[in-house]
Amino acid sequence: MKSLVWFRGDLRLDDNPALRNACENSEEVSAVFLFSPKQLNLHNEANIKVDFLIKNLVLLEKKLNDLNICLTIIESEGFSFDKGYISNLAAKSNIDKVFWNNQFGEDELHRDLQVSEALASNKINYESFDDQVVYKPGTLKTGQGNPYSVFTPFKRKWIEFFEMDFLDIDYLYQKKSKTDHISNVDAFNFNFNQTHKADMDLWPAGEEEAIARLQNFLKDKAINYSKDRNDPIIDGTSRISPYLALGIISSKRCILEALKHNNFEFSSGHIGITKWIDEIVWREFYKNIMFSFSKVSKGQPFQDYSKSIKWRFDKDEFDAWKKGKTGFPIIDAAMRQLLHEGWMHNRLRMVVAMFFTKNMLHDWRLGEEYFMQNLIDGDFASNNGGWQWSSSTGTDAAPYFRIFNPITQSTNFDKEGLFIKKYVPELKDLDKSVIHNPPTEHRKYCKYPMQILDLKESRLRAIEAFKTAKN
Repeated sequence: MKSLVWFRGDLRLDDNPALRNACENSEEVSAVFLFSPKQLNLHNEANIKVDFLIKNLVLLEKKLNDLNICLTIIESEGFSFDKGYISNLAAKSNIDKVFWNNQFGEDELHRDLQVSEALASNKINYESFDDQVVYKPGTLKTGQGNPYSVFTPFKRKWIEFFEMDFLDIDYLYQKKSKTDHISNVDAFNFNFNQTHKADMDLWPAGEEEAIARLQNFLKDKAINYSKDRNDPIIDGTSRISPYLALGIISSKRCILEALKHNNFEFSSGHIGITKWIDEIVWREFYKNIMFSFSKVSKGQPFQDYSKSIKWRFDKDEFDAWKKGKTGFPIIDAAMRQLLHEGWMHNRLRMVVAMFFTKNMLHDWRLGEEYFMQNLIDGDFASNNGGWQWSSSTGTDAAPYFRIFNPITQSTNFDKEGLFIKKYVPELKDLDKSVIHNPPTEHRKYCKYPMQILDLKESRLRAIEAFKTAKN
């Protein structure tokens, strides 16, 4: 049998069910990736993430080539054209069956339906798999048969039905018969123009790097993860989110390796490891939300009442937030980290998102879009879930009257001000007693801006706006 593997958000060999099944059932295997600058732009994919994508495609092609599997890159005009590209390539190459791993989002589901229909009309078989989640989306239900909208009971059910067979993912690939095709990755013109200014040395490409990061984290940092994960100056997180976002490593691989370090326990043992596994399950939770409640993938809030919130907009405030010049040191340090690394510490994502949606009272969709346009680890479901949680418009969200005080957050989690000093160097000479909220004279001396808003007044304004929408 001759098969075609359609790579999408799964740029790896390890724990890749589409590739594995194609190799198990076929003598000849080819691969394809549809590269669409228009579609990437339409979905606000960050320039740094596209940069990372291209680097990983180059490495993926070399690994596939060792198995006599050629990878063809085709430039696509967008999702609505993909049915033609895939069905025509399959017909032209006399493919018997096409394999792919599913993605999440309304556009992706509609595209895959069109591709399935086009292949069926050409009498070409196809099969898809769920590689980003442990359970098929929508299968975990409440006692009333509804999809979960709160994380804790979702996780409880997730653990209750978990079987170790789910993690039977190790597979040794064998070389396939050579095909007449030749990979075109090296010759393909991605026409990529780097506009980001992030340090790419922070993010080496490839599966080997992803696995190494995972193992180093589990060996050296996971034990203290529960304690260290909220301190942004400590390198206490795994930093594998960019690799998860492009499928360079799978969530099942992460869970399996973590369990090996915790005597295969989910709820006992090392609290750092169990807490980190929770973060992987959160990703699955948000993908289930996107699957079960399609409105959240269409720019709509999960909480319907929040459609009535009267968001304000101030261009100067918005620009100050984006540039890290709000006058609140921890906010500005976080936003500058985003520009320098294409990544932001998870605690600070919540802090800056809540500041944006509550204190600034700006529409969460603007912040969600800006994050996607700048994050190397931009994941539609997780980014949407995080922004809606912070803005109290989403599932399992923070109560609308819960508003982080950025100065308190700063003193609690960056006690010595070291993170602020790293990313807001104009404040590097200030003592920890004043760096979290510099007095006016210090601001003038350091040429650091005054605060763009009053915390107390803005907090009351947000509560009133949410109250009014709710009533």
